[in-house]
Amino acid sequence: MSKDKNSSSNTTILLTLFAALLLALLLMIGFLYMDLGHRIELLTYQKVSTPEEFSAIANKPDGKYYLGCDIDMDGIEWVPFTFTGKLDGNGHELKNLTVSELGKAERDTYDGNWKTYTTSFAGLFDVIEGATIKNLTLSSVYVGIKTDKPCFIGTIAGYMSDSKIINCKIKGDVYLRAHDRMFGAGGAVGFGKGSFEQVETDVTIVCIDTDRNTKDEQFMGGLIAAGFPDAVNCTVNIDGYGSEHGYAHNGGLMGLYGVYPKGAEHKGKITGNRVYGKITFFEENDDRRAYCKPMIGETLTPAAVFENNGADFRAVEVTNYDADLLPEDRSDVFEFDIKSAGRFDLKAEYLNEGADATYGLFVNGRLLKKVFFPKGEGTVTEPVYLDEGKAQIKFNFLPGDGNITFKDVSVAESKKTVTLIVAPHQDDEVLGFAGMIQQTVAAGNDVKVLFLTTGDYFDTMYTPIRLKESTEALKILGVDKYNITAFGYGDLTIQALNTAEDPRTSFTSKSGMTKTGADSTQNIFDYHSMRTGEPASFTGANLREDLCEYLLACRPDYIYTTSEFEWHTDHQHAFLLVKDLLVKLSKENGYHPVLCTTAIHGEKDITWPEELVYDSDKKIIAKEFTNPFPSGKTTLDWSKAKKRTLTDEQIEKKRQAIDKFDSQNNPGKGYQGTRDYNFSFCKRDEFWWEIDY
Repeated sequence: MSKDKNSSSNTTILLTLFAALLLALLLMIGFLYMDLGHRIELLTYQKVSTPEEFSAIANKPDGKYYLGCDIDMDGIEWVPFTFTGKLDGNGHELKNLTVSELGKAERDTYDGNWKTYTTSFAGLFDVIEGATIKNLTLSSVYVGIKTDKPCFIGTIAGYMSDSKIINCKIKGDVYLRAHDRMFGAGGAVGFGKGSFEQVETDVTIVCIDTDRNTKDEQFMGGLIAAGFPDAVNCTVNIDGYGSEHGYAHNGGLMGLYGVYPKGAEHKGKITGNRVYGKITFFEENDDRRAYCKPMIGETLTPAAVFENNGADFRAVEVTNYDADLLPEDRSDVFEFDIKSAGRFDLKAEYLNEGADATYGLFVNGRLLKKVFFPKGEGTVTEPVYLDEGKAQIKFNFLPGDGNITFKDVSVAESKKTVTLIVAPHQDDEVLGFAGMIQQTVAAGNDVKVLFLTTGDYFDTMYTPIRLKESTEALKILGVDKYNITAFGYGDLTIQALNTAEDPRTSFTSKSGMTKTGADSTQNIFDYHSMRTGEPASFTGANLREDLCEYLLACRPDYIYTTSEFEWHTDHQHAFLLVKDLLVKLSKENGYHPVLCTTAIHGEKDITWPEELVYDSDKKIIAKEFTNPFPSGKTTLDWSKAKKRTLTDEQIEKKRQAIDKFDSQNNPGKGYQGTRDYNFSFCKRDEFWWEIDY
């Protein structure tokens, strides 16, 4: 090769290297300039770095804010509000946000026929208007709403108007239970118009229609449930579940796409989006629509630009309309052909390679109880009532619990009976029924205890204390912790809930509680939260719904509760509530158990029961109960009361169980202890009346 050619080649190489270095330098300058521009922009924003500072945005919702670091919202009772400003995540995470309340804002939304509905909303914000949200990561977000209003929810907002969501990542769960005409849930937003650009959602979405008789409209989308936004270069990973007894509009990206109000102008742009995952749904409706498509469920107004979109998506339609659809990744379903309805012994052989675990046991879609699966291999058994025909048993993951593998699940006809005690408060079950519990368990039969209230009358601090005391007392008598169910309504609210003219009226307990609760630290959750995913407001409708669901899941042969003639109103209305529901279930479901009532509080102005008498060795001299209603102003005839005799050993165990109620036996915050009264129930007998209904 000649020298000139070598020189020319070297020059070319040097020029190429120079060009590459110049390009790299220009790109670096560009990136530095962009970062500098972003930094300069943030100088006009307010920095937020703590949950308290983030919550304070509600005081000036039209401001400009940026995250100075990751913010953990765990434990914050978040109430959505309308946001009209700018929020820059600055690359940081807002994590562990839980939203369980609707915001105050209402806006008009539109269905597929352009009908207008005044609607409520929930999300990080209930409404965003003229807002910009960018560079934000929402992780472990949970939005769970139950309502009887038209409603849309999403992780970022329930409703958007002329707003922009840019370069945001979302991972979480969206659960909506509603039934009024129009409702929907989206991975980012519920309803509205605006724009999404480079938004990523990885979401589980559940929409459940809670009223089988109302043909409403339900919407679901991995990005937005319904509206007419632009969506550019967005990625959706959706695991959706829609249970609808009206019209379903489901889409991997959007459930319904259409300009609103009718006749408005907007040139939509849907381009460069990718959708992955599936939506499992049913639509119980003779006039079916059953929209469920990879990108958009139903299109009313086509986008002006719709290109370069792709999906790896499955629509799974099921035809069992009796069981609400819930996430399947941590549940096991078993079906049995039952020739004749009755009680069966359920036997589940399992392998648990992790920590101890508890799963919810659902019978034909109704929650019966939590079931405990210790670590290792084992077998659990449970008496269940199964109707004739197809019966479904499901062990379903509940938040906070572990994961197991079932080796075999079977059912066999059972000779066991199930007895349920419906106790207004923690301790009523032991005072009135400790002997019955021991004798029933000793005979090989099952006893379950249901607490209506949460023990909060004097202070909410007593809720975990009283639950712990009852759990320990019942253990002495032979009742397993997982046969205890807590409804968690407020002390001294049962009368109000049972007699409210409008069953949807919400009440507040004396301690200030408004929603059901129990104690998660003891792995005891209120029944409504386990059943639906969120606590219930204190309404008569919720209380009756919970009790109806539980009775149909449990199908006890015998139900014991307190008396309508006691002076305590919770005791009176525990009985009236149970009796009224049994009349209804007897007519509608053919379910007619034996209803039994006793007395914990006698007439108002008498001393009853008689105080204990002890011998010289300080042992109880066990007497029998006297009539708690001596005036005779009752339909309960003392001469017709049924009685059981307790052995000395059973009386002693009853005494030990009562001794566990330290919060009731001894003086506490704001009240005197009732030790002598409580121990006076250690009698030689127990009594009850069987009630016709």
